Amino acid sequence: MSSQKYLLTSIINAMRILNLYKTSKSKELSVTDISTRADLPKSTAHRLITTLRREGFLSQNPRNGKYRLGLSLLTLGGVISVHKEIYRDTFPFVEQLVREVDETCHICLLEEKHLVFYYRENRNEPENLVTNEGRKGPIHCTSAGLVLLAYQDPAFKEQVLSNPLRSYTPHTVTNPEELQTRLDSIEKEGFAVCDGEYYEGFSSVAVPIRDYSSNVVSSLTMICPTKRLKAKEISFYVNRLKETADDISEELGYYGEL
Repeated sequence: MSSQKYLLTSIINAMRILNLYKTSKSKELSVTDISTRADLPKSTAHRLITTLRREGFLSQNPRNGKYRLGLSLLTLGGVISVHKEIYRDTFPFVEQLVREVDETCHICLLEEKHLVFYYRENRNEPENLVTNEGRKGPIHCTSAGLVLLAYQDPAFKEQVLSNPLRSYTPHTVTNPEELQTRLDSIEKEGFAVCDGEYYEGFSSVAVPIRDYSSNVVSSLTMICPTKRLKAKEISFYVNRLKETADDISEELGYYGEL
């Protein structure tokens, strides 16, 4: 019996649309571009695009109406090539940030209840803390993790805070009430600071990164020895991180309140 009868044309066509981005020189395509390149009627292409967008596999740039790959692809089994495809155009922003603040910076993601150090740009100095790409860390005692946790729904926060929290250093905060107060402040102020809570002698500052849906999907963080962080006004680092995170967010399809 032929396996052809089990094939769903709509799914095949949807995959054809997504595969267009593998070879496209542009990261954004219009409905006409997609219809022509996928050899689909424009009405069919539009219906499929609408469905893919609803499920987060495509996102639309509200300024020009074109479509790019969406962040739902990030959930598909840790496919690093997809991560790189979506974030690759943001790496120069992180490189520029490192040149300006002269410290190691990361883009971090939330994976279940863990922090993942996704992309790293180093300050070339032996004193720096090595946090390899792909490494997991806690979310309750890192600035990157706290930023990501602060913008999650209340049920998820409660689930995290209701479980026993490991103390990594004498400075680690593990009291749920104290952490909740801290998360409220982070959500209001838009940044987090940790001093020696995960690694003794190292501090970090982090800010949120948003996508096309306005959701916080990752965080941008700077890590350095505590003595260097205290040598400058914290506002210097926060402002530069926020400016860079805004650039990255726009690259991911976030355009603020239009």
